[in-house]
Amino acid sequence: MANQKKSASAADYLQQDILEKMAGFLLENANPSIVFHVKNDILKHITEEEKAALQEQVMGEKIIQGIIACQKENGWLGNGFHGQNKEAGPYENQEVGVKYLGEKLIYRDTPVLKNAIEAFRTVKSDLFGSKDTDCDQYAAAGSDIIMAACVARAGYEASFDISKEIAISLDSFRRVTEVDSVTDIVKIRKRRPERVNPQGIVYVFLKQEKWPCRYHLDILAHTESWRSEENRSMLAAAFRKLLKDNGLDYSPAYCVDIGHLVGCCGAFREGMVLAGEKNGTHQVYLDLVEYMCRCGLYGLVPELQEEVDRIYDSIDEQGICRIDFCENTLKGMGTYSGGQLEEDWKSKTRKLCDVTYRAMVILYHAGRI
Repeated sequence: MANQKKSASAADYLQQDILEKMAGFLLENANPSIVFHVKNDILKHITEEEKAALQEQVMGEKIIQGIIACQKENGWLGNGFHGQNKEAGPYENQEVGVKYLGEKLIYRDTPVLKNAIEAFRTVKSDLFGSKDTDCDQYAAAGSDIIMAACVARAGYEASFDISKEIAISLDSFRRVTEVDSVTDIVKIRKRRPERVNPQGIVYVFLKQEKWPCRYHLDILAHTESWRSEENRSMLAAAFRKLLKDNGLDYSPAYCVDIGHLVGCCGAFREGMVLAGEKNGTHQVYLDLVEYMCRCGLYGLVPELQEEVDRIYDSIDEQGICRIDFCENTLKGMGTYSGGQLEEDWKSKTRKLCDVTYRAMVILYHAGRI
């Protein structure tokens, strides 16, 4: 018993040491938004004076000013909804603009963000979408789940009702546990091989079916009302099943039929992975790992635990994360990936700050620090 207590104390000390080193590196070198999140979300110690000073710095950043400049009188950001407009930058549209502001700003009630969220209630136009992509009818698709992901990421769950989309997100993951395979709930169609995969196979979801996508995970990762041991266990079971090798030597395209075939919102494939290989190097997908950890799945999904432990072991003596990662999952910010909070990666230090911050979030939610 004494040896067990000694071992536990040593592990606690090591975790605290790693936390202090990571925090020290970020507080000294990182963007004001990262500094805020470290102090507020991880260390749980920040003054109102510090928050105000950090907000002032963030508001002066070029990307933030570009988003403010593109906001219309009705609160809508730019001319696009799901992704950028060809006449604007990648952040100057409603979806990406709201997500970026949600992660960057110190105060949730900053007018540019508050008014953009309010625009989801009031703007009724083709920019927002139509009934053709309602998530009640189509699996892993719908302007409503895109909207809900924006609201969730911005931290507005308490004041904007997205309970329907949260429920559908849970139902979509639950469906994975109810069927033998996704092939039970799709029609298989052939298309030109060069457009999809060598076999030309397309999986078209049946109407009224459910299947999880990246937006569903985004919604659950950034909301609280759904959390229970039962739901967490179900979510873990769904991912354990999704992460099993399905034996296919190709990735079928996932689509829905709205009179013509359209792609889903990043539907998760059977046989999905949390890391890829590039030039013989194992590269973790930081966004997927982070969101799964935010959902409380560390320790319940072996593949996730393996990646998190790999990240933990990559922290060097300076508190810097040295993990090999897929850059597309972190660089910039877009509809499906990206979580870059540094203004640019012109210096190696800025890039390391973004990587180390995401590693800190992952380890924090996994209970490793």
